Amino acid sequence: MRQDRPLQFVMHSGIPLLAFGLTAMLPVGSGGWSLSLVLFAWASASLSTLLLPGLRFRTESVDLVGALAVVALTGGVSSTFAPLLPIVIVITGARRGTGVSLIRATIATLVLASATTLISSTAGAPAIEQGAAALVAMAIALHVVAWLSGRLNHRWRALEEEHDSVIVALEEGIIVTDAPGRVVRANPAARRLLEFPEGDDWRGQMLSDLFRRKTDEDLRDALGEPRTAASSIEWRPREGTSKFFQIRTTEVDGGLRVAVFADRTSQRRTLEVEARLVHLEELEQLALGLAHEIRNPLASLRGAAVELASGTLPPQQAERMEAIVRRESDRLDRTVDDFLEYSRSRRVEHSVAVNLAEVVEEVIESVSGRQDARGVQMTRQCQQGAVILGDLDGLHQVVSNLTINALEAGAQKIGFVIALQGDHVRLEISDDGSGMTPELQSRAFLPFVSTKTREGGLGLALVKKIVDSAAGWIEVESLQGQGTTFLITLPVAVSVPRKVGAR
Repeated sequence: MRQDRPLQFVMHSGIPLLAFGLTAMLPVGSGGWSLSLVLFAWASASLSTLLLPGLRFRTESVDLVGALAVVALTGGVSSTFAPLLPIVIVITGARRGTGVSLIRATIATLVLASATTLISSTAGAPAIEQGAAALVAMAIALHVVAWLSGRLNHRWRALEEEHDSVIVALEEGIIVTDAPGRVVRANPAARRLLEFPEGDDWRGQMLSDLFRRKTDEDLRDALGEPRTAASSIEWRPREGTSKFFQIRTTEVDGGLRVAVFADRTSQRRTLEVEARLVHLEELEQLALGLAHEIRNPLASLRGAAVELASGTLPPQQAERMEAIVRRESDRLDRTVDDFLEYSRSRRVEHSVAVNLAEVVEEVIESVSGRQDARGVQMTRQCQQGAVILGDLDGLHQVVSNLTINALEAGAQKIGFVIALQGDHVRLEISDDGSGMTPELQSRAFLPFVSTKTREGGLGLALVKKIVDSAAGWIEVESLQGQGTTFLITLPVAVSVPRKVGAR
């Protein structure tokens, strides 16, 4: 993992800087030029390990030599700088392990013993005993911290190996990058999913260099830019067909970005196949319904045409045959018009803000002149602010079709209720007409399914298609002989460019 320059400076030069700080605790005039020279050489060597990559793994060795030299010059085990030695050993153990830290603790003990012996030999027996006791204590301390820090290193490496094994075993790809977009780490699954050679090392390379094609732009942005939600990306490799990835990139401490992505190509293909199968089933049902709707009027037309062609019909019967031809021709024409209306795309090119209350008023006004609407009580309860963004003509057709269906079902009461429910608008159209059987209710929105006894239709199927195109949904509740209620839920307009109701 890459580290910031200030942190690298502290890690490589922290011990000599601490030694410089400890000089303030020395008596005035002690140390002399030799101590200053050693400290300067130590600091210079530490900076060299920072600036020269080949020497970076020698930092602990430089610190150990520097600390021993300073301690030897300033009194051995009783030196003000003696606490630096356990610190150096702890760092060594944490980085290099138990074996290396114990060896260096032993070396430090031997050097301390030599320096302490030389210094104490000129001070008499009491000083020798005192120095020996301090030396034993220091030796024990150095070896204990060497062992403990080595155990810490062992545990840390075990955790890293466990972590690495988990990362390697994951089927999801993981790519870690820094703020400029340089790869810090990538697991094998990432290289496999993106069709790079196995074992190819990405560390230190820029994402922009790994994915430099124009067609890689979406993938590159998704891998390198933190996002609040997962992204679905289509990406085409240099060879083969397109792949679909789900990518989630988050930013962690230190400015690193972690991208986790999974191949969703097979799931996407499965969904596409299922959608095609559903579409084919719908086409089959539609074709069967259309054939049924056309067969009956064609049979009537054929029979009437044969009778007329015989030329033997009395005038009154001939007029009746001609009326059959006109009626069945009109029926065929309506069927074809309904089919074309249902088949055309419901994509709305220009959505407008539609006030549903005004649409309901328009429909009530337009159907009130119908023969079957006389004496029918129509009530409405409309909450203010029920505005949606959609196709005005389509929504008008929805309300109109459902209202006309209620009238044709013999309703004497029709109710309209519009209410806001969170970020949706709910429109309820209920009647007390003949209602539907449970079997008919389950098939109400299929093409050419109708409650009318003489012919089917596409009215409710078209209503559902319009509601679906507006990102809403429609439900039906009905009891035979008691009436029917249609429940339409549509998303409320987030921004209202202009209110539209009357045309």
